[in-house]
Amino acid sequence: MAKVLVLNATGKVSASVVDALVAKGHDVTAASRSAAKDSRANVRAVRFDYTDPSTFEPALEGVDRLFWVSPPLVLDGHGLSKPFFDLALKRVKKAVLMTASGVDVSDQIPLRQAELHVERSGVPFVHVRPTWFMDNFHSFWVDPIRHQGVIPLPAAEAKTAFVDARDIADSAAAALVRDDIANKAFVITGPAALTYAEAATVLANAAGRPIAYVPIEDEAFVQGAVKGGIQEPYARLLVQLFQAVRAGAASAVTNAVEELTGKPPRTLEAYAREYASAWKVG
Repeated sequence: MAKVLVLNATGKVSASVVDALVAKGHDVTAASRSAAKDSRANVRAVRFDYTDPSTFEPALEGVDRLFWVSPPLVLDGHGLSKPFFDLALKRVKKAVLMTASGVDVSDQIPLRQAELHVERSGVPFVHVRPTWFMDNFHSFWVDPIRHQGVIPLPAAEAKTAFVDARDIADSAAAALVRDDIANKAFVITGPAALTYAEAATVLANAAGRPIAYVPIEDEAFVQGAVKGGIQEPYARLLVQLFQAVRAGAASAVTNAVEELTGKPPRTLEAYAREYASAWKVG
C-alpha cells in the first residue's frame, strides 16, 4: 500500500483524493493549516504551512508519495512551495502535481515552474492538468446564478470541456498509486466541450428555472470579482485564464480520466442534476 502525503487536504480536490486513497486502503497523511481531525484509521492529520518550515518534516514522516496543489489564491504557488519541494523531493518516490490545462504554453507560468522543478529533480512524476471545474457553478459563480439567473463571465462564445472535481481527484489518486504510469502529463477534461450558453441551458433544465449566460468584458469581471471579495491581482490572473479560454485553450476533450481510472468522466448533465438545489431561489 502507498503512503501518500496530500497537501491542502481540506480543499475541494485534495479532500476527494484523500477519500479515494482511503477507500483503496492506502495510508494518507492529510496536511492542512487547520490539521483537521479525521477518525479513519489510515489517515494521519498534520498541520502544514508553507511559511512555517517546522511543519515540513512532520508532514513528510513515513510517506513515499506526494500530491501537490498550488496554495489557494496565491499568484506564485511555486515560489511559495519551493523550500518545501527542495526537501520533499529528496524523500518521496513519486510526485503528482495538480496544475492546469495550458500551463505548458510558457515556462514562466508559476504552475509550469512547479512542474519543471519536479521534472528536474529526477523523481518520477505525473502532472494532472484539469480544465475548468464544473464545481465553479455551485461555488464561485453561484450567487449571480441563484439570485439573478445569470452567469456573467468573459468567455465570449468559446467552448470549455468542463470537468467534475471528483474526476480530477480520482485521476490524481490513480496516478499516485499506479506504478505503470510515470513521467507523463494528462489534461483532465469532461466528456464534451460546451459554450457557457450551452452550460447555462443544462443548469436551467436541472434547476427548473431560467438561467442564461451573459458574456461580459474583462474589466467588468475584475470589478465584480473584487466586489465579491477576490483580491484584484488574482482577479486579473483569472482574466488571463479567460483570455486563454476565448482562444480555445479549454475546448479540447481527452480520454485521460478513463485512461487513469478506468471509468468515463461525469457529464455536465449528471453534475447539474446532483447540484440543482444550489441554483434554486429560496
